[in-house]
Amino acid sequence: MEEKEEMAKVFVVGHRNPDTDSICSAISYANLKNTSDDGKKYVACRAGRVNEETKYVLDYFGIQEPELVEDVRTQVRDIDFRRTPGVQRNISLKTAWRIMKDERVVTVPVVNRKRLEGVLTVSDITDSFMEAYDSEILSTAHTRYCNIVDTLEGTLLIGDEKAYYTKGKVLVAAANPDLMESYISKHDLVILGNRYESQLCAIEMGAKCIVVCDGAMVSYTISRLAESHGCLIIKTPYDTFTASRLINQSIPIGYFMKSDHLVTFSRSDFIDDIRETMAKKRYRDFPILDWNGRYIGMISRRSLLGARKKKVILVDHNEPAQAVDGIDEAQILEIIDHHRIGSLETLGPVYFRNQPLGCTATIIYQMFKEYQIELPKDIAG
Repeated sequence: MEEKEEMAKVFVVGHRNPDTDSICSAISYANLKNTSDDGKKYVACRAGRVNEETKYVLDYFGIQEPELVEDVRTQVRDIDFRRTPGVQRNISLKTAWRIMKDERVVTVPVVNRKRLEGVLTVSDITDSFMEAYDSEILSTAHTRYCNIVDTLEGTLLIGDEKAYYTKGKVLVAAANPDLMESYISKHDLVILGNRYESQLCAIEMGAKCIVVCDGAMVSYTISRLAESHGCLIIKTPYDTFTASRLINQSIPIGYFMKSDHLVTFSRSDFIDDIRETMAKKRYRDFPILDWNGRYIGMISRRSLLGARKKKVILVDHNEPAQAVDGIDEAQILEIIDHHRIGSLETLGPVYFRNQPLGCTATIIYQMFKEYQIELPKDIAG
């Protein structure tokens, strides 16, 4: 909603070093245009500091100073950027991949209370699958057990799924119990089948978690023993090979995300300034932050193709040298003036009203009369 309002805004602005006629004409004409029902919001603006005479007039009639606009080049706020939802750093790689597919994006922002912590790309996820990590990667990354349960589409039978796996290695127990005792250590996460003896051995050897595959039943004895030893039990419908292949997808994205030297932009940044920065970086998407440093969306090179020029109405001038900066990149809709005609060029035909009168405000007064619109007392003043 906020973005649509921004797109519909039209700036009504006078010349640089504005006098009273320039300021009052911008205020009055914006007021007149806002009586129309064309879906646009007309905003009175100024291109410079209000002088003392004008300040006295505004104070006398109780009117606020117009908004200061020093440059009308296209900004990030003029683009339909993507409002990709932020994710938390402790979600799993599998969940992040699912979000990317659902949102049809290749980059997701990682946020905490709307503050940007990092970004995760499809490339980061594919790299994580191709890299050969050691068997302690799950504990090194401080993986939550709920991530493991979700990734293995399993059920937690014993333990707290909100707890973190912080110490030990992951292994598959395919050998008989006698051999298992030689390679299972305390705090390990053991993937095994439905053999009672293997489950019993893993728990007695101090395993922190056992993953029972093939949807096998877990006996009451094993459940009570695991509970007394502080060992979690996860049951998964997958076989041991599939479970061991998938389990690394439960690693939190915070372990793989990029968090250093992030390139971000603000809504007020000019497109000309960010285009060069984008060209130097290999990223496809860049986070946008608001004035308070909070994440609000993502912008890509493709987004720049849909950039809309700012819409402007010029009052009390019609020469580029007197206009606000960036006027050559803006879309001029109208010009209302009483000065000589200058050299300002427009991309297409515009409404141009120029009359040899003492001030532009007189022209605008005439327009109120022509449209049969009653002037409010403060505007008439």
